[in-house]
Amino acid sequence: MGSASNSPSSQSPTPFQRFLGLVRPQAGKIALGVVLILMATAVTLPAPWILKLVIDDALPEKDTAKLGALLAVFSGLFVARGLLTLWRNRVLQYAAMRVTCDLRIALFRHLQSLSLRYFDANQTGKVVSRIAQDTGELYNLTNNFLINLIADTVTVVGVLVFLYWVEWRLALAVTLVLPFFVINYLYNRRKMKKEARVHRDNWDRVVGFLQERVAAARVVKSFNRESTEGDAFAQGINADYFNFSRIVLRNTRLAVIADVLGSLGGLIVLGFGGWLVIRGEMQVGTLVAFNAYIVYVFPPIVRFVDLAAILQRANTALENIFAVFDTRPEVADDVDKPALPSPVRGEVEFANVSFDYELEPPGRGRPRTLSEVSFHIPAGKMVAIVGPSGSGKSTLINLIARFYDVASGEVRVDGLDVRSVSVESLRRRIGIVLQENILFSGTLEDNIKYGRPEAAREQVLEAARAANADEFISKLPDGYSTLVGERGSKLSGGQRQRVAIARAILKDPRILIFDEATSALDTQSERLIQQAMERLMAGRTTFVIAHRLSTIQRADIILVMDQGRLVETGRHEELVTRGGLYSRLHALQFQEPA
Repeated sequence: MGSASNSPSSQSPTPFQRFLGLVRPQAGKIALGVVLILMATAVTLPAPWILKLVIDDALPEKDTAKLGALLAVFSGLFVARGLLTLWRNRVLQYAAMRVTCDLRIALFRHLQSLSLRYFDANQTGKVVSRIAQDTGELYNLTNNFLINLIADTVTVVGVLVFLYWVEWRLALAVTLVLPFFVINYLYNRRKMKKEARVHRDNWDRVVGFLQERVAAARVVKSFNRESTEGDAFAQGINADYFNFSRIVLRNTRLAVIADVLGSLGGLIVLGFGGWLVIRGEMQVGTLVAFNAYIVYVFPPIVRFVDLAAILQRANTALENIFAVFDTRPEVADDVDKPALPSPVRGEVEFANVSFDYELEPPGRGRPRTLSEVSFHIPAGKMVAIVGPSGSGKSTLINLIARFYDVASGEVRVDGLDVRSVSVESLRRRIGIVLQENILFSGTLEDNIKYGRPEAAREQVLEAARAANADEFISKLPDGYSTLVGERGSKLSGGQRQRVAIARAILKDPRILIFDEATSALDTQSERLIQQAMERLMAGRTTFVIAHRLSTIQRADIILVMDQGRLVETGRHEELVTRGGLYSRLHALQFQEPA
């Protein structure tokens, strides 16, 4: 099964419907927040009418008692509104952040389940942006959008109903302006959505570029590319300049038109209402209250434009997030599959295995990454994998660990197809040491224990000693509590490799994989690591991708790869005398200088 997202059918729920499903656990708090919004809005609405009573009743009658009572009620309403708003914000902000945190956790867990093919096809920055930025848009949707939408909608509807009750002719004149707000928004909605999508895609590319260059700062500086990379980053930023300018201009135009329409509504109230006062059909206080109520109608409608922008950004974010959720892992670990039976011997077999990193079948001129590869490795043997660059060496070990699934054929461990057992039980029995091992921010002990978190301190020390890592760790001021920095940046290459080997030793795997683990090291580091590797390989099935002649000569079996095919197998001596590809590679690359 591929990792592409499933195409939604006409019956598929919309992103917002799916989002409501994620919000459901916080439905109680959100419902309480909605009630508090309604209460805070309700205690606000009488304020202009109290102003009317002051002007039309208390002041003409010079009734200080009535004036004091009205002012007390007026003050009480706003104190109550403040307390309700404080409570409302606390409840809804908690609910919104909980929804956002739960979504981030669920999204990260889903990303962990996806196959390597997904990460091969997507920039790191784009993946990080899904969790870091898109979920933030949903916080705004759950919190700001919800509060303003409900409060403003209730306010507008409630005020209009009240105004029709007070003076229907004036209320009707105000209402005639409202459809123009709707027309203003609907005219721009589709373009807003398209521009928001373009901006999101552009920003994903910029973040991906930024992530790569920050992580590769040493490479950038070593090639004096600082200025060039700065220009490239500026080009990426400027690529969205005109599109984002259109977004800003469109939102500004929407807001300005809405503001003009609001001013027009206020002008209608003053003009028509003033005429009614002159004719004696309305009191001055009523006109003042009416004008105050207009402030409760038009500014919220203007704010609806900002809510529309939040809605469009959230809609784009939801599409991005659920596109990730809809991506199914190519290598799915069915919980019903049995574990690899114990004890694991470590016997490995490839039976007519073909594989390609592209999901589509290879066309003319593009051979498969692997084609009809078959071999059998008895348990406990050391296997060297050699061949030209791009011949499929690393692909072999990727399939053993089931980072990818074969296109055809079978990869077997102890006679069982790796697809028939749980991925967790398979990888628990495999240890991998790469050419450039990544260490995580944290302590040395944390990194050694990464594959076996429950290990005791003494077991960690034993693994470090076996990997020749205890020698340098014990000399550090903080010992095993030393922080290694991002990606192990505070350690040398040889030190990182020894920590990686200690990590593999502590895991106690039955199958070991070394992917050119010593090719980039100095002689002293290589000697220490070779000693650690020999201790680790004892009694285990080991696959080594290496160019070192000494390593290859010790191998029990050598697999020679060329253009995705297994062209030769055997021991060093017989392959050299056979006169095939291995013999030629040996003469060109493996022959040690005299």
